[in-house]
Amino acid sequence: MITQNSRRGRHDAQMIGLDAARFIAAMLVMTFHLGAYAWQAPLSTAGRAFDSAAAYPGLFAWTWFGWIGVELFFVISGFVIAYSAEHATARAFLRSRLLRLVPAVWICATLTAVVSLAIGRMGSVPHVLRAYLDCVLFVPVEPWLDGVYWTLGVEIAFYALVFALLRLGRFRSVGPVCAAVGGASTLFWVATLAVPSLGTVAASRVAELTLLRHGCFFALGVFLWLSLVKGPTAGRLCVIAACAVGTLIEIGDAAESFLFQMSRSESPLLPRLVFAACVLMIVASVRGNAWLRARLGERGCALARRLGLMTYPLYLLHNVDGAALIHRLVGAGVPPHAALVVACCAMLLTSFAVMRWAEPFVRGCLSAALDRIGLDRPLLAEGRHAPGL
Repeated sequence: MITQNSRRGRHDAQMIGLDAARFIAAMLVMTFHLGAYAWQAPLSTAGRAFDSAAAYPGLFAWTWFGWIGVELFFVISGFVIAYSAEHATARAFLRSRLLRLVPAVWICATLTAVVSLAIGRMGSVPHVLRAYLDCVLFVPVEPWLDGVYWTLGVEIAFYALVFALLRLGRFRSVGPVCAAVGGASTLFWVATLAVPSLGTVAASRVAELTLLRHGCFFALGVFLWLSLVKGPTAGRLCVIAACAVGTLIEIGDAAESFLFQMSRSESPLLPRLVFAACVLMIVASVRGNAWLRARLGERGCALARRLGLMTYPLYLLHNVDGAALIHRLVGAGVPPHAALVVACCAMLLTSFAVMRWAEPFVRGCLSAALDRIGLDRPLLAEGRHAPGL
């Protein structure tokens, strides 16, 4: 039986596996966009920035499934948001999400806008400026400055659900509510197997913003948290199993969509296996978190933490900026594969710089502004310690 003190200690502890999973997910997405998608989807934002600079057919088998990192991000969000919101007030939760989401978007969107204007392949100046303004204001519909920004609206929809529960003082109902969201999403995906025309609904922005498409991923993350931190029950395990079915069907649909855009034909088995392996890694790492922390030591934990924090700016920066850099390098005579490696390393270094210096500065300014408008309440109710995010 977990005592109150041990439960609080577990809640405060850094989850090493989640930081590692975030970094793996971001690397999967980056290698997919730059190694497989940019040169085969010329109408995408990455494709326009890449402008047929090179081709990497030899890497396709190793990179085409990397988009699965986005689905993995949604599972991690379900786990982390439930984990961190458990003892938070609604005001504290809102403040924490603003301080987490806004600085990186303002910084990274600005960098991408500058790159987009400089290369002149991303549309007219008014189009780029409008897309930039939409990004920094978190407008959840197109046009996108960079295609990766579509996920922010989905994340915010889930955050809004958690905020509503906190505002109503009903966070203890997060399980039933997320079971309903995940169940509806899973039933929808099962229905698409019988009624293929529902695929049009699945591809709509409405389905994304209502969590109809991705609700099973967030619910899976929430119920992994409930089972691993609070303890497994038959009901929780049933929800996990049901949501897992929904996630695997959605992955098949996403694989078909991406492969169609790239004029390719592959089995969806590989992305499903990669996704399942990553989820199992998260489960194992959470169960063995104390052992991992002891083995890594203070420096290892700090490194894992920084890698985890880098993933958000890395996700926002790598696509258009990375593709544009490859185009520039190849045009300067750099071999295509070397240009790919240099671009990936440059995106990692830039993301580190954003995380280490730019984000804290903007976050400090935003924090002061939130204080002035009244979002300055204590982070947690009842004097509890703030959980690590």
